[in-house]
Amino acid sequence: MSLLTRSLLTSRYFAHALLMLTAFIWGVSFVFQTTGMRDLGAFGFQFYRFLAGAISLLPFAIMEYRRNPFWKEHKQISRQQVLWGGLGLGIFMFVGSSLQQIALHTTSVANAAYLTTLYVPLVPVFGLILFGIHLPWMRWMAVVVFMIGSWFMTGTDFQTITYGDWLVISSAIFWAFHIMLVGALVGLTKMPFQLAFVQTILTAILSLLIYVVIDQIDLMLAYAVLPDILFAGVLSIALGFTLQLIAQQNCSSSAAAILLSLEGVFAALAGWVLLEQDMTLLAIFGAGLIMIAILLVELTPARQPTD
Repeated sequence: MSLLTRSLLTSRYFAHALLMLTAFIWGVSFVFQTTGMRDLGAFGFQFYRFLAGAISLLPFAIMEYRRNPFWKEHKQISRQQVLWGGLGLGIFMFVGSSLQQIALHTTSVANAAYLTTLYVPLVPVFGLILFGIHLPWMRWMAVVVFMIGSWFMTGTDFQTITYGDWLVISSAIFWAFHIMLVGALVGLTKMPFQLAFVQTILTAILSLLIYVVIDQIDLMLAYAVLPDILFAGVLSIALGFTLQLIAQQNCSSSAAAILLSLEGVFAALAGWVLLEQDMTLLAIFGAGLIMIAILLVELTPARQPTD
């Protein structure tokens, strides 16, 4: 094995490890999103957690900016495209997060996490339809296995799907476009911290605009759930989305979607342990199938560094 091949494989597997760590952080975060918004409301909690995430990211974004300014011209992408791309990331994140956060009023942590990961089949389908991106057959097999596993984890009964579940299903469309846009932007600009800060502060601002219209700002309520805000903001937003941006420099969007789907498994375990929510044998079987889907991604030959 040549030194170049070894380097590419190391980069690929390291990126995959970062995405699985991100999935763990996001999965556990669903618990804190559920408990934190009980008094603050969906948009109140969302504003505070994204604000905490933006503040945490700011020092790193500034350091990166000094080496690689956000709006400079790049070889393969113009200044205007970078700015529009950053705006797109913020909008996709805001809509996806808002639908997900509102849904947690009427659905369980496990269901919210599983249904969010419907972006797994959407990413390769959108990639094929919009950009003609073809995947190895093992990657398509992984998508199919994931869908079956997710079906078992959500209870396999359409009659029990709640209004909140449909909101989460809708959010998956926006998360799919978010993953695809991340893959396109971060590979061309090499500025993960600045992109993470831009999408986070935009989501915080948009959440604040709705928060002040539908509710009254109460700092004491925010202080009461500060641990939830810090976990869901600093770890889930600042660390989680930055790890995603860094990892997708060396990982395709389809592989990233499947690896990030582990958040459903971690969310189920966290909801079971911390909130005493049920986890049936069918759900455990579904989690096992999702793990098989992850294994299929790892076994897909690394034809290029972005596999």
